[in-house]
Amino acid sequence: MPKISLWDIYAQPELDLSSHKGKINLHYTPANFTEKRDSDYKINISVFSPLGKKLVNKNFKIKDFAPGFGKESKLPAIELDTVQLWYDESPIQYKVLVELSKKGKTIEAYKLPVAFRKIEVDGNKILLNGKKFKIRGVNRHEFSPDQGWVISKEEMIKDLELMKRGNINFIRNAHYPNDPRWYELCDQYGIMIMDEPNIESHGLSYLRKVLPADLPEWSKACIDRMQRMVIRDRQYPCVTMWSLGNEAGYGNAFVEMRKITHRYDPELRLIQYADMNRVADIDSQTYPTADWLRQHLKGKAVRKGERGESTSIEQHGKYPSGKPFLLSEYAHAQGNSLGDLIDYWELIYKHDMLIGGFIWDWVDQALWKDPSNPSAGYLYGGDFGDFPNDKNGCIDGLISADRIPHPHYYEMQKVYQPVAFRLIDNQPLTIDVTNRLLTTDLNKYDFKYQIQENGKITSEGILPEISVSPCSSRKITLPDHIRYDLKKENFLKISMQLREPEIWAKEGFTVAWEQFKLNDIKPSITLAMPKASNPAILYESDTLYTIKGDFFEVKFNRKNGMLSSYSINNKELIKVPVRFNFRRALTDNDRGWKVGEKMKIWQDAGLCYTVQQFQIISSDKDKTVIKGEYTFTDSKATATIEHSIFANGTIKIDYNISIPQDLPNIPRIGLQFEIEKELQNIDWYGRGPHENYIDRESGAAIGIYRTTLNQWTTPYVRPQENSNRGGIRWLRFSQGTHQLQFSAVGEPFCASAWPYTISTLEQTTHDFELKMHNNIIVDIDCNQMGVGGDCSWGLPVLQKYQIKPGKYQYKFIISAK
Repeated sequence: MPKISLWDIYAQPELDLSSHKGKINLHYTPANFTEKRDSDYKINISVFSPLGKKLVNKNFKIKDFAPGFGKESKLPAIELDTVQLWYDESPIQYKVLVELSKKGKTIEAYKLPVAFRKIEVDGNKILLNGKKFKIRGVNRHEFSPDQGWVISKEEMIKDLELMKRGNINFIRNAHYPNDPRWYELCDQYGIMIMDEPNIESHGLSYLRKVLPADLPEWSKACIDRMQRMVIRDRQYPCVTMWSLGNEAGYGNAFVEMRKITHRYDPELRLIQYADMNRVADIDSQTYPTADWLRQHLKGKAVRKGERGESTSIEQHGKYPSGKPFLLSEYAHAQGNSLGDLIDYWELIYKHDMLIGGFIWDWVDQALWKDPSNPSAGYLYGGDFGDFPNDKNGCIDGLISADRIPHPHYYEMQKVYQPVAFRLIDNQPLTIDVTNRLLTTDLNKYDFKYQIQENGKITSEGILPEISVSPCSSRKITLPDHIRYDLKKENFLKISMQLREPEIWAKEGFTVAWEQFKLNDIKPSITLAMPKASNPAILYESDTLYTIKGDFFEVKFNRKNGMLSSYSINNKELIKVPVRFNFRRALTDNDRGWKVGEKMKIWQDAGLCYTVQQFQIISSDKDKTVIKGEYTFTDSKATATIEHSIFANGTIKIDYNISIPQDLPNIPRIGLQFEIEKELQNIDWYGRGPHENYIDRESGAAIGIYRTTLNQWTTPYVRPQENSNRGGIRWLRFSQGTHQLQFSAVGEPFCASAWPYTISTLEQTTHDFELKMHNNIIVDIDCNQMGVGGDCSWGLPVLQKYQIKPGKYQYKFIISAK
């Protein structure tokens, strides 16, 4: 450090949006670490264009440097002609070189990033450079699985690549200033930041006036933290909003923090603080539901905390305020979560007042059990002898600690995409394309179409260039040569892909997509079974019905009224009696809203029933029909299953159930199979490729996919319900020449498969402790309720994604080779 120095410098950009002309105002704080006054210094300022061309060079004489620290001063503005603006889509930066010299000798030099952009409130909405803007955000902790709170630059880059690919445009630095390298990278990648000081007193002062409140002994420290953060980070173009802290209550400390922020930030970036909206430029709240937002839009909501805590006018001012509203935390991503995200964004895009939100949160805060062997699994709160602890409460990321996206990352990616598609007409195929980007015409991208017939891709290609201006919509008619077979189930998929590589993705990466069903055909596709030479024979005993064909054998247990064994060519593929199943291993969200208590009646209902009747309805050379009637002991629900066994070995199952209206809602309705453990390969025609649920399926396209059982399941750090796939037309398990397939008849079903039992899944606390079962567990379900995600401590799955009492029916066919 030189003895005479510019202790702090700040090149303030100033933008006139009407003319797009810019200015740069240099602020500097002198420092003299000697005991004598010194003079004859100059500051030289050079401004470079985004392409590196020198635009301006100016010299300023500086007054004497008095001993100690001087006050911040500002040099005359440097005026520029038309400037290019910074957006997350195009993070254009200028460079300002500042040199302190004496008698021609450079004492020190700084190279500062400068960007021209303005984010401001306009009525009940926010604008970025004069354009209506939505925050597609996420909260982010700095965390590494082997270094904890210290993360490498490589991990930061990986975060940014995944964020940009996930269509995130804004990060809240929760809840402290970050490593300076992070801001530099965000400048480069085009990610906006809400910068937040390390001020939180949640357990003591959340939504209360306790600490710092009006206490001078605490307020001074808070004001100092805010001031130092603003001075440190105001130069970064990516910093476009400030937060006054997190869940530290309200009081005069925050009034003073707002004042000090404006004093040291002449750009007057927007300020947010959820615990005291009165001192903020925008209203915000943590974990409001979509229903609450609907009431807020009418001015009829009740302001409250995330656990129902009351609020006051001193905090938030008069209601309604008319300010833009931000979800500072929402969509809690702990475990198997992020259901109903699309419900939020249908509202957000529809209403200007709702400016977006920050999902909680980005990355699981879990540590490797053995840093030298990451495959050994993760540890969390309480695993280190630590007390008190939050157990797995910090395992709440969109991605795992080692930067592998969880299934719900892909839901966010889809919901956050900046382009929307809507099918207008089938003949000719006409699509409405809405471009929500602020500066980019869609002619920058390639558009690919794909036609599926019964799951198979029959036609695909690149469409002619599509031009849709920023913030506009346009109808696009697809070329006439794109045809499809009306006798098959057809889907059209439109994908918008990078034509040129970006710093965060290679060319061909899909930025946005949509899939449309073109007809109402419901295919029933089974394995091609050999034609039987001889009729199947029915054998009856006191305990079994057995049907034998040329190459198959099916057994039914007359005591429990269920299919108990299915063999093909002397290979038993279904191993034990099929079970009714109404339960699921509790998710973190389920535990939060006490599903285990509210839906307890369904926990063991699949095992507790009376067989009212189980008998042969008909039997001839072509098929045997066996029908069972069942009454469930506690719920008094009734069910029938009709099994039709055909001469070629296929089995059709027709399941009907009637659940009394006075019963609790049901986690799932289905049948559970145990199949041969060798059948590790899985193919299916349905939603995928990743796990999905009825409230988290918009990011899972329908198609034919292939994986293994190991990849089919999701290894949540704390085991819980996982691996569901919806919209299944057929599902096949195989190994070598052996295949077992479940095929929907009529409406698709949903299915799950695990190498462990539901009880094991629910009772085990770490993924690496799961004990494998001796068979593969397969659930073929009529339906399963959603996973929810409004929060993990009490808010339920939305009613429309729950399974209410009533009558349900589904059919499927089992075939094998």
